[in-house]
Amino acid sequence: MKLVLICATLFIFFSMLMNSARKRGKLGDNANRAVTGLATSMRIFVYGLLACVVILCCAMAWHMLGQQA
Repeated sequence: MKLVLICATLFIFFSMLMNSARKRGKLGDNANRAVTGLATSMRIFVYGLLACVVILCCAMAWHMLGQQA
């Protein structure tokens, strides 16, 4: 899990760095498309990771509530 969080943090940092360069106009057309694709895949990855965490938390809560009864 630590590796996934480290990768997500690095992806976000790299995406922010490249997006700022794209907004300043320092990248060409191909690089702009690559940065846009990277940002999209990053969002999908992070949202998927958040969904997995939510599912895991719900499963743990359900398990804990089931043990009390």
